[in-house]
Amino acid sequence: MPAEKGVRMSGARPLLVSGDADLIDDILRLAAANGVEVHLATDAESARSRWSLAPLVLVGADAAASVAGTRPTRRRDVVLVGRDPSPEDWQRAVALGAEHVASLPDAERWLIDRLADSGEGMPRNGVVVAVLSAGSGAGASTLAATLGLAAAARSTRVLLIDGDPLGGGLDVLLGLEGEDGTRWPDLCETRGRLSAVTLAEALPRLHGMSVLSWGREGPASAPVESWSAVVDAGVRGFDLVVVDLARQLDPVGELVLARARETVVVASNHVRTAVAASRLAASVQSLCSSVGLVLRSDPKGVDVEAVLSTLAIPVIGRVPFVGGMVGRSDAGEPPSLRDTYGRAVTRLLPLVSDLARDVAS
Repeated sequence: MPAEKGVRMSGARPLLVSGDADLIDDILRLAAANGVEVHLATDAESARSRWSLAPLVLVGADAAASVAGTRPTRRRDVVLVGRDPSPEDWQRAVALGAEHVASLPDAERWLIDRLADSGEGMPRNGVVVAVLSAGSGAGASTLAATLGLAAAARSTRVLLIDGDPLGGGLDVLLGLEGEDGTRWPDLCETRGRLSAVTLAEALPRLHGMSVLSWGREGPASAPVESWSAVVDAGVRGFDLVVVDLARQLDPVGELVLARARETVVVASNHVRTAVAASRLAASVQSLCSSVGLVLRSDPKGVDVEAVLSTLAIPVIGRVPFVGGMVGRSDAGEPPSLRDTYGRAVTRLLPLVSDLARDVAS
């Protein structure tokens, strides 16, 4: 067997140091289950050049003593892997600076997750923002989509999630209905860990923003387990996850609200919508970290200041009513960042909780 073997020559890959053919086969099998490519070094010397660069280092029990003898640089994400670890293996793990000793086959599931994490690079720890409409026509979907586009325009990795299976569809709003890519019905059987890289590559994109919508066919809901997998992958792989959430407070809504850094309630200056905004904010306050109001001013509505005086919700900002937006959407045109509405939403971006630090330029 050659001293070094790589599946490809570019990109940072996990490093496996071992000469045990059976262990090598097991690790490569686990890595392949997640589409992760591993660099193999069969001796301590050939591992030197990649020791500090690899996102994860797996040292076989057979190679632990020789690797420790080279006095490698102390680093994080080093794991000693073997079968039926002995007291000597634990001692060698300490000498290596290994943070964990993984015993196969018991630790297979754990190793699969660690390999998958390494294949995604450094996690992004993205911010989740939930957007809720206080009433029909308040414009929550348009605000969510425009907020995502405004962040993407600042070179932010954005995932926009359609959380209303019975709505009109964010892909329709954005003119993506005819684009290939994964929709919610494709993910309804997803459980456990979902690769952030796989998700990002599978979704249709608009101006740098990835979009998960419902499409025209398939079930009208997704299990909370699937939602959990998608949101977790979004947080790991994106800087900002915007969820256009349905108003019903079911387990899915509770999951998203619990993960959200900020919940934005969108209302217009109409009496019933204002009352609904107050009731909605009161209902979600116990479920989320922070709730703020964005008011869309409608020329046909009541006095804006009068509406604001009746609402016990912190006001994040205001956006104007822009005639013709529905017509542009029907024509397959996404929201613009250049009209008065788009400019107002762009100004909102750094005002949404801690987003000034996390995504504003």
